[in-house]
Amino acid sequence: MSQEKILLARQPIYNTEREIAGYELLFRTEVMPEKLDGNAATSQVLINAFLENRIEEITGGALAFVNFTRELLLEAVSFPPTPNLVIEILEDIHPDPEVMQAIETLKGRGATLAMDDYIPGTDMDAFLPFVDIVKLELPAIPPERLPLVIKALKQRNITLLAEKIETAEEFDNCLNQGCSLFQGYFLSKPIIVKGRKLPQSKLAVLQLLATIQNPALSIKAVIDTITKDPGLSFKLLQVVNSAAYRRPQKIDSIHMAVMLLGISRIKAWVTLLAMSSLDDKPASLVKIALLRARLCEMMAEHLDPNSRDAYFTIGLFSCLEAFFDTPIQELLLQLPLDPKIQEAITRMKGKAGLALHTTIQYERCKLENIHWNLLQRFGLDPQQISDMNIQAVQWVDAQEGIA
Repeated sequence: MSQEKILLARQPIYNTEREIAGYELLFRTEVMPEKLDGNAATSQVLINAFLENRIEEITGGALAFVNFTRELLLEAVSFPPTPNLVIEILEDIHPDPEVMQAIETLKGRGATLAMDDYIPGTDMDAFLPFVDIVKLELPAIPPERLPLVIKALKQRNITLLAEKIETAEEFDNCLNQGCSLFQGYFLSKPIIVKGRKLPQSKLAVLQLLATIQNPALSIKAVIDTITKDPGLSFKLLQVVNSAAYRRPQKIDSIHMAVMLLGISRIKAWVTLLAMSSLDDKPASLVKIALLRARLCEMMAEHLDPNSRDAYFTIGLFSCLEAFFDTPIQELLLQLPLDPKIQEAITRMKGKAGLALHTTIQYERCKLENIHWNLLQRFGLDPQQISDMNIQAVQWVDAQEGIA
């Protein structure tokens, strides 16, 4: 199976500090993802992926959690030892003698083993002496039983990973009960409390965004606004001189940065840098916003080549709620954005909305929800989106001083 036939998606796994500890990787091996049966990759796909450094490209050296079917588990004993790989034993694998022999062999070779969707009191208990990580799918375990399950697993010195964490409240609950890894969409969801006013620090950032996004603001006024904040100026110059832009000449002034990158792109960077300064938000949320922005921008090459900067802004602003913990409609009332940008963000309308929808579904590894037929009208197929996603990941990793 060639490298070009592999589609890759990833879902972040966070630690107790809400920073990235690893990624669960999703492999696809056909042209159209909706035709796939695939809980996991074939052995050949996996071997190619590791030999060609595809895993390293999209995890940045973090742990790579990969689902193993029974067939792949039995074949894995012939793989060379792979650092950072976490072998996930799927919930439908039964502990027959062949499987147990393979698991013992892998464990003896130092492999890191995880058990997916663990249900206590089933034949999955046979794997407990060998696994390092147990993934708990919270909806499948009654809340009243969860503390006892966690206590029993902690006594075995097993790391607990809570799956399908959708809200900050669920994160806090699992954290307090002893889980140390977390998987789900909670980080990009806002913590909205009715009647709560924005704290002064966030209000100041929002006011800066409103100023910088004002289309009536002259280039000189934009430059003056940025240069009044030495910290912001320093970070912006650090970004535009990063490896992501590969410029032969160093950019040493905000004026030069605006002239070379354009006013729209500078506004977008100032927006992200301002949001990244919020103390209560982890750097991993900045990465989510930046990855959305870059992937939307790359799709604009096919969907609307003259609107690349607008697509970048749409991807960026799709995370506003999570940064400010305020409903997006309230935030947009305070920002002078083009109505088409607002509709793309709030209603996924138009071609820009299609780009944002595709980006978010890919982020969540829900490839079956992507409107592939619509994308094909613009010359975009699954392989191109997969390649764009990997390129966007690499681009985000190359940003200095921000991601």
